Amino acid sequence: MQPTAAAEYTDVTLATFSLTSIAIIVVIGLPIALVGGYWLGVTGRRRLMAKGQQVESHLGETTQGAFLALLGLLLAFTFGNALSISQSMKAAATDEAAAIGTAFLRADYLADPGRTELKTAIFDYANTRIVPAHQQIDTREKFDTWLEASLIAQSRLWPATLEATKEPTPPPIQAFVASAVNDALDAHLYRVATQAVPIAPFSQMVVLIATITAVFLLANRTGMLGRSLTWRTFAFSMLTGLVLYMVADIRRGYQGFIRVEQSELFATIFEMEQALRAE
Repeated sequence: MQPTAAAEYTDVTLATFSLTSIAIIVVIGLPIALVGGYWLGVTGRRRLMAKGQQVESHLGETTQGAFLALLGLLLAFTFGNALSISQSMKAAATDEAAAIGTAFLRADYLADPGRTELKTAIFDYANTRIVPAHQQIDTREKFDTWLEASLIAQSRLWPATLEATKEPTPPPIQAFVASAVNDALDAHLYRVATQAVPIAPFSQMVVLIATITAVFLLANRTGMLGRSLTWRTFAFSMLTGLVLYMVADIRRGYQGFIRVEQSELFATIFEMEQALRAE
């Protein structure tokens, strides 16, 4: 197997926390923070009552409000960022499908046998750009495997282009076809760039900590005031956790429940396959 540039993509940063890890935090971590905060609040209230001190009704109100406002700001920011990433992934996949389809069509201006070989190489390359529905790029190893297969197919494109556009192909036709193939190669770089997560791992950790802390303080104040821990508090905790999970899911276009649509690339591959069969 010929060497590729896959090893040079080490700076492409994938998500720090897997969706499974986030789900565990949501399902287990938040309820623990809720119950733990309430228990500490009840214990603190009993201690104060035993000393003959009264618990003021506004105790912790300012701190709780500040944390909830901060959590809302962080969730809004991360949701906007995740939505922007998802849209960028969709645009990159659409642009790549268009570039590959254009290169395939322009190859028709060439003569055989170079024309068929180039069109076949473009078709094979397009198939490697698909991320199957059953496959999730959620680890570095899976990303490298997908990228390696794509780069191997990509390495055949330019030699096939040079072979198909050699003399006596007129120079205008050479440039016409070569520019389309070059655009398809460039589209690969833009699509790989969208795989990176621009939010630093530290920032992701901050959002998780803020969520757990806000839930903890909410339950703690409830216990300090002698109120019962109702289903509404649990509902708020779980809804906040689901929003956190949804934000993480949206950011990862090729894993989870909310995945980047690849219908344009599927349609392009289908059209190329039909064209090759007709030749």
